[in-house]
Amino acid sequence: MSRRAVYTALAISMFAFRATGAQQPLTPLTADAEANAQLTSIVSATREAGLPIQPILSKVRYAVVVAHAPAPTVVAAARAIASRLVASREALAPQPSDLDIAAGADALGVVGVETKSLKAIRAVSPKHSVVVPLGVLAQLVSSRVPASKATDIVTELMKRGASPQQLVALGNNVNSDVASGENAAKALDVRFRGLNAVLAPGASPAAADLPGAALTGPKKP
Repeated sequence: MSRRAVYTALAISMFAFRATGAQQPLTPLTADAEANAQLTSIVSATREAGLPIQPILSKVRYAVVVAHAPAPTVVAAARAIASRLVASREALAPQPSDLDIAAGADALGVVGVETKSLKAIRAVSPKHSVVVPLGVLAQLVSSRVPASKATDIVTELMKRGASPQQLVALGNNVNSDVASGENAAKALDVRFRGLNAVLAPGASPAAADLPGAALTGPKKP
């Protein structure tokens, strides 16, 4: 499944989740009544837990409309995202925004990324949005950079005061290098050295924060 397509699907939803007083069901998503009931339960529980439901809705839309996935697969995908949203909020505590939580859940959906990477990024920027660093982390690991290395470099650049644009450019450049046949870890080392050389020493870590950019800036492999 193309991660670029998944990000495109984030912008729209194929159904409405109505909430006027009593709980209302989801508009039917598939011809499978049991699957619809399970999806309604997953979304309802997620919303009642105070978590963003849009990542689930978008994933379901992609699975149904684009991938034409069977009902059990759609339900499993929704359940997995709901679980990652919970883990993301816990890792980004104490008060992450919905955008932070969604970005963290997306990062956790990349093989190799664990909650310790989210916690490391939050530790560098405890009071500001970490959407951009999380998006770049996800992009780097998707480009086959080891998660530990990607985490170390993203957090180091945050400490050095790298701007959102610089972080996004780093991820995009590494992605392009890998697409051209370069080794992912080596490409990241080269790009990191180049960026690190132009960063002012002692810059504020808060400069690396920009809500929302991680969902639109980095290009997905």
